[in-house]
Amino acid sequence: MKTIGIFTFLCKGVKPWDPDSIHKGITGSEEAVIYAAEELVKLGYRVIVFGMPPEHSPHSLPMANPRYLSMMTQEPISVDIAIAWRAPGAGQHLKKFAKQVYLWPHDITNQKLSTFLTQSFDDVLWLSSFQRAQWVSVNPGFAKYTHIYGNGIQPHQFSEIKARENPYSCIYGSNYGQGLEYLLDLWPELKRQFPRATLDIYYGWEHWGFLSPAEESKVRQQIAAYAPLGVKEHGLVSHQEIHEAYQKAAFWTYPLKFHETFCITALKAQFGGAIPVARAVTGLAESMRHGYACSTQEEFPALLFQAMRQAEQITLEQRKAMRDFILKEYTWTEIARKWKRQFDFDERLSAF
Repeated sequence: MKTIGIFTFLCKGVKPWDPDSIHKGITGSEEAVIYAAEELVKLGYRVIVFGMPPEHSPHSLPMANPRYLSMMTQEPISVDIAIAWRAPGAGQHLKKFAKQVYLWPHDITNQKLSTFLTQSFDDVLWLSSFQRAQWVSVNPGFAKYTHIYGNGIQPHQFSEIKARENPYSCIYGSNYGQGLEYLLDLWPELKRQFPRATLDIYYGWEHWGFLSPAEESKVRQQIAAYAPLGVKEHGLVSHQEIHEAYQKAAFWTYPLKFHETFCITALKAQFGGAIPVARAVTGLAESMRHGYACSTQEEFPALLFQAMRQAEQITLEQRKAMRDFILKEYTWTEIARKWKRQFDFDERLSAF
């Protein structure tokens, strides 16, 4: 049995995590590790996630697979395949421990790297064509890596799509610095025109600097002031709760202030049957295949009001149709299979 090591680190604002963290809430890049590891195990690998699991985690026990160990572990462990999660400078170091080394980026980059470092991987597990192009624009050495995989969801965590009780219900489920302020600015007038409109907000207040102190203060005040207008902030919740929320909401409303390298949230919204109303640019243009799309912030208000005017015309069949491309391309089962095909190909190539 071959061993895959996924080498992660603890990001600012994120608590120690392991697979049980999905019951309390966890952000997308960490979620991706959890589900990718599970699917790789099903394909016959032993998987070790090096990171920062909670103390006494049952997933750290020797028989666990996937196994979660501290990145500071002193255990002598060898791996056949190493995956550097968000660490483009780690390739040469990981070659000391593994025959095959892959980069798994989840962000854009402004970090200049030497050719020596960019050429130290067997491949890069890109999330989107947008992400790859952005990395190549900063480090042309990454141009040799051409495979796009995306992120995924676990379909079994969702139930059958049903008609919405409130066709005017909206949900926002991303970093609050990614456009929530714009959405809230529109809310009083939207509520005036569409009295049944509601807005449920998920994610939590860790925004990694995407909001200035003044902007955060404004958003907090807006949420409190608009509670009588159907606005409710839920924070970071379990995967079960957020999936149920997407299956209840009529619209996923996302003005997108900056960029997305992919956007797992877009998959969850569409798979849950929530019609997207979004500024679909950067990586979001690849993960959002349905709904109402615009390319600028200035276009978003008209787009949102258009969607609300058509709310009662949206059929159950339209909501169900959004699942098709996700089932074909973006389940963790399918992504893990694509990774395995690449791992096997690279192993055969290295034998020549």
